[in-house]
Amino acid sequence: MEKEKAERAKNLLDEIDRLHDIKDATEKESSHWWSFLSPDTKRWSNDGLVMPDILRQKFVEAVDAAITEKEYELKEL
Repeated sequence: MEKEKAERAKNLLDEIDRLHDIKDATEKESSHWWSFLSPDTKRWSNDGLVMPDILRQKFVEAVDAAITEKEYELKEL
């Protein structure tokens, strides 16, 4: 059981790290436009779909909420 708990904690810490990397990137790039990239939208001639301000705001809120949720899960282990 302890091994499973340790593995779960490691996975949560890795996920929290990745979320913080995303949060850091959004804070550094707040004054620049963002784009949505997928295999269907990325082409040599463009950089994806421009993300409107409202989606940028909602995305930042979602990242913050995800960090809070994962930190709570880690605390509950």
